[in-house]
Amino acid sequence: MAGKTQTQRLKRTAVRVRRDRTDIRDALLESALVEFGAKGFDGASTRSIASRVEAHQPQINYHFESKAALWTASVDYLFGLLGHALSGTIPADPAGVGVPEIETAFAEGIRRFVRFAAEHPELNQIMIHEGTAATDRLAWMTETHVKPFFDGIQPAWQLLRDAGVAAPIDGQILYYVLVGAASLPYVNAPEVRLLTGREPNDPKWIEAHADGLVAILLPGLGA
Repeated sequence: MAGKTQTQRLKRTAVRVRRDRTDIRDALLESALVEFGAKGFDGASTRSIASRVEAHQPQINYHFESKAALWTASVDYLFGLLGHALSGTIPADPAGVGVPEIETAFAEGIRRFVRFAAEHPELNQIMIHEGTAATDRLAWMTETHVKPFFDGIQPAWQLLRDAGVAAPIDGQILYYVLVGAASLPYVNAPEVRLLTGREPNDPKWIEAHADGLVAILLPGLGA
């Protein structure tokens, strides 16, 4: 029995070592996103970030030189996940692609974005926290991550507007309509539950939400 207990202890130790070496950085980034999303940069606590994933404060110091560096790395990580989720949807240069293909791709991009917003409400939370004040963090996040997304949807949206497929919404305003409409039910999930009695993280709700947003933004889809 003693030998078995010792073997189990060694296995647990090995798992902890492997986690420390390979997984802890990502776990800290995911925990940081939750903390920064809920409390903003100033309100976030690195101690809380560490404790949420059963890590220790020195592990944050080991992987990230400062709270600011942790914030930057976590935002990079989040937008990397978003880029992966949207990869292969809206073409970078839609000029040589037919309207039916562009409208189908844009609709798929909307659906994927809604699914991502449901899984990662901290995306909108962090953007709201940072967007309320002109800081170096906001300038960096906007230039590095937000503007490429903003610029990337403009050509396809204009092409769809010209073809009469898309709603008559200015492309720059579309960005805010899309981000806000896709994110709000998941950021305000407690309100949704109280108001509707439904669960916004239910896959059926998410797909119905995505379909509704597609219908609003692309009323001519498939016509």
